[in-house]
Amino acid sequence: MITMTQCADFLGLAPDELLLCAIPSARHKSLLSSYLFNLKRGEKAVCCLIIGDFWRLMELGAQERAADVFHVLRLFLSAHPRAKCAP
Repeated sequence: MITMTQCADFLGLAPDELLLCAIPSARHKSLLSSYLFNLKRGEKAVCCLIIGDFWRLMELGAQERAADVFHVLRLFLSAHPRAKCAP
């Protein structure tokens, strides 16, 4: 799995900008599975969906939800490392 620091770097965040738990939970895995329904659109499209949701949540000030999506992105990029799209 990619590290939280690597994922934060990918998004252009400082590692301390989110309140994160260290280990993805079952809730994160469940959320990931909802994104995976879009794999028919391609791995990069799914990556872009996750990143878009992350930034929308950050703009709304929903940092706890954004942290959940951050973990989903980590899980997704660990399983699909070539799927990176520009944040």
